[in-house]
Amino acid sequence: MSLLRVPRPNNSKNSKFPRRKQLCNGLKFSKYHGAGNDFILVEDFEKTFPHALVKQFCDRRLGIGADGLILVQPSSIADYQMVYFNADGSHAGMCGNGLRCFVHFLRDLGKLVSKVEVAGKVLTVKCIASKILIFLPLPKILHWKIELLSRMVSVVDAGVPHVVVFADDEVDVLREGRAMRYHEKLLPEGANVNFFWKTKEGNFRMRTYERGVENVTLACGTGAVSCAFVANRLGLCDKEVAIQTSSNEILEVRIGNEVELTGPSEKVFDGLWDCKTGVHAHFFK
Repeated sequence: MSLLRVPRPNNSKNSKFPRRKQLCNGLKFSKYHGAGNDFILVEDFEKTFPHALVKQFCDRRLGIGADGLILVQPSSIADYQMVYFNADGSHAGMCGNGLRCFVHFLRDLGKLVSKVEVAGKVLTVKCIASKILIFLPLPKILHWKIELLSRMVSVVDAGVPHVVVFADDEVDVLREGRAMRYHEKLLPEGANVNFFWKTKEGNFRMRTYERGVENVTLACGTGAVSCAFVANRLGLCDKEVAIQTSSNEILEVRIGNEVELTGPSEKVFDGLWDCKTGVHAHFFK
């Protein structure tokens, strides 16, 4: 695949949401990352995006490359709807870093948003200066202190299922995470797997193997929420905790009647995908 550079297009400001699809026979997209967890965002207000393209878009060798793809769609119960796909093309009910990038994307377009529909639920989001906060329901406990591969773990649902493993920085996240992700006790859906520990300096760190990506990712928002929830319930951390991810970025979690998650998010670039040839151009920010 070649890389084609074309001039940045001018979008119309006459509609609620600028039309970005029908341009040079291509499809406009943007790429963002939240603490290194990267996503492709596409406006899909007519709900016509071909889902068969998700896997190709997310492929890091033959496509754009990302941990997931997010569609921005209309909602009858919130300001907008977020539809999330894993890199392998499968649907996922929630993505914490993805939701923060979703809000960042809309904010960059001058759109005000406070309520987002995700998998049929309405979630509250806030923008305070440059910080984006999202509010999630408390995780549901699926398994508490069970044994997986000779480790005691807990499994919770933070919109998607997560295994929380207390380990150390010597753990082989790829090998153990992959084995736990497919463990028979977690079938049929499987789960994301998070390894969580406290350093000698008293800081918390986490590493995540994500299902649907089938690899270790640089960060996981719902993983951070799950780790904080389990650790707090076990008396290992306060209700407010800062967690250092694989990217060395910090995700902040606050546990109350619901869970507040915040952390860095950044636009990487805009691009154009030619649906006929698969050639894509990058319009760098």
